[in-house]
Amino acid sequence: MPFTPIYLYGLAAAVYVTTCLMAAAVRWFHMCKPYNHNPEYYYPSRPYVVAAWISSLFLLPYVLNPASADAWFVARLYFLPVTIYHFSLLIFSFFGNVMQWKKWQWPTILSGVPVVVALLAAEVVAILPGDQLGGTTLSNYIVYILGLLITGVCFASLAMVRIGAGRYDNDEFSNPTDFPVTQARRWISIILFNTALCWVGALFDSPAVLAVIQLLIAVSCVVFVISVLHPNRNRPVEEAKEDAADQEEEPRTQGYLRSLSKQRQAEILAAVITVVEEQEAYLDPHLTLQDVADRCGYNRTYISGLVKSELGGFFAYVNRLRMTHAERLLAENPGMPVREAIDASGFGSSTSYYKIKHQLGS
Repeated sequence: MPFTPIYLYGLAAAVYVTTCLMAAAVRWFHMCKPYNHNPEYYYPSRPYVVAAWISSLFLLPYVLNPASADAWFVARLYFLPVTIYHFSLLIFSFFGNVMQWKKWQWPTILSGVPVVVALLAAEVVAILPGDQLGGTTLSNYIVYILGLLITGVCFASLAMVRIGAGRYDNDEFSNPTDFPVTQARRWISIILFNTALCWVGALFDSPAVLAVIQLLIAVSCVVFVISVLHPNRNRPVEEAKEDAADQEEEPRTQGYLRSLSKQRQAEILAAVITVVEEQEAYLDPHLTLQDVADRCGYNRTYISGLVKSELGGFFAYVNRLRMTHAERLLAENPGMPVREAIDASGFGSSTSYYKIKHQLGS
């Protein structure tokens, strides 16, 4: 009978669990200054990330007894639907907070209920003596069906983040801190890589393959925790990048505008001014060009071109209104704290306010 280094499989799982617990400790106890004074804003996903890494303790039956078929089922279940579900929670706990995706909160949480129930049941079965479920056709169905369900949820989440990053590049956000685009792209890459690893492990159904995947995901875990120590919520406004995007968009925008009569352009511009100024939409710190287009009922491209040509660009237009609003509040209320006036004027943060003030030369 050939020698099978079964103990190495348990050792790989032990390395993974240890790495996760160390990452959870670093994530929970370490926050960069001065961001540690407001963790709810800078690190909104912190509790979810820590809980996800601590959940690696569910792998203990496999660490202690990798030869058990039921413990193997727990490991397969953990590395396909459970781990990918963690990715979905991570996305919505961070980017959902940034972008105010409140309507998606409960659907995302509820999509994980069957996964949690399956994991808890498998854990109980793995603790009991003997092998009741592991290695059966039913266990394979559970892993693959839940895996497909949660992968769909995860990919939908990634698509929303990718759309958000694209909208940032196209100068549709009115606050520079609304969307951490660099972090979004980094997370998308890490999550896609780990999701592919999870599916490889599930489809091969091999302890040796899973051992390698566990070590790779452990390395990825270290890379991830390093990448999130800085919140990336207050990145500078990249003027050169915005100018390049504007220049690239300009020919197409001008073409659209030439197709509109002067009267039609005046109607669209009046609708924008009504929504943004008279209805005070600029007080919404998450206001985007698409929001304005939806409320006006006109094509976003037309609005973008007119705002750029007539009002100096969406970012500048909205934030000049915010600056004026903040100055008026302070003038009318001499005792009002500056921070309160900033918050009441639609700025994402004090840091955002001062960066925008400097950029606009106010």
